[in-house]
Amino acid sequence: MNISTTFQTLESEITQLRGVLGSRLPLKASVCVLPAVADGEEDMAIEHIMPELKQGHDAVHAACAAYADLHIRDGYSQKSARRTTGVLWYDNTDAEFSQLVTRLVTSINQHKESIQRHIIENYGGDRRPEYMRFNALHSACPGVMTLHLYRQLRMFDNANVNLVSFGWRQKTLFSRVNKIELLQKMGKDIEEDEDKSVRLNSLIKAIARVPEEKLRLRRPVKVHPAANIAMADPEQPDQVLRLSAASSMPFIIIQDEHVKIRPLPEFVANEVKPRSNRLKTDVIGIFHGESIEMIL
Repeated sequence: MNISTTFQTLESEITQLRGVLGSRLPLKASVCVLPAVADGEEDMAIEHIMPELKQGHDAVHAACAAYADLHIRDGYSQKSARRTTGVLWYDNTDAEFSQLVTRLVTSINQHKESIQRHIIENYGGDRRPEYMRFNALHSACPGVMTLHLYRQLRMFDNANVNLVSFGWRQKTLFSRVNKIELLQKMGKDIEEDEDKSVRLNSLIKAIARVPEEKLRLRRPVKVHPAANIAMADPEQPDQVLRLSAASSMPFIIIQDEHVKIRPLPEFVANEVKPRSNRLKTDVIGIFHGESIEMIL
């Protein structure tokens, strides 16, 4: 596979898709552009996000710009995706339009997936350093942003979508601790950087006193936009199928049935209510961005 040629075809088809989507007036276009994360601010706590709501022609333009946004930009993070969420809803009266959009979206996603699969299969593996994948991709596609290249477009063609309601998803990932492996990693960090020895030796002693079954790791996942979608169940059309999906780029919907769209609201961190069923824990310390907790 020639990655460079595949990428050029991908860009060409995205340009075609932009032209096709811009050639027709949608029944409704509602898109929210989120502020981009500045370079170096990836790990800062997120307290507030105000989406910029765009409607009509401006929404179509913003959506198409998001589909074509494949490269690194100066001043913005390479680790945090630039996100635009929402819906472009078109009627289904023009079969040629529907077929062309479907073909382009399918082909674009296939090219994205084939590049990703080629990189993983030929430059991946546990024994190969991550920089090999990075170098292989960027030598073929200079300046490409991996997060943006691999993310897929999502389209609903005559799926009888009733509702698309956008909101914020903020999860925390928990994992059990292998105590021996964790202490070994800390010891290795001390060997590589003696400046960490005082803090890590104190943390090692604290962990050593806690039984392994009482330990867990907490890794917060950055808040991100998601959509709750209600649509007709393909197998039981009289039943409603509900699904939740991450939404970093606008969905494309082609159907005549009415779609209710609820745009992404403002995010305010201190208004998020904590879950009431959480286990009681004490934080022992932080290691590689993860909280080490003792279950009480």
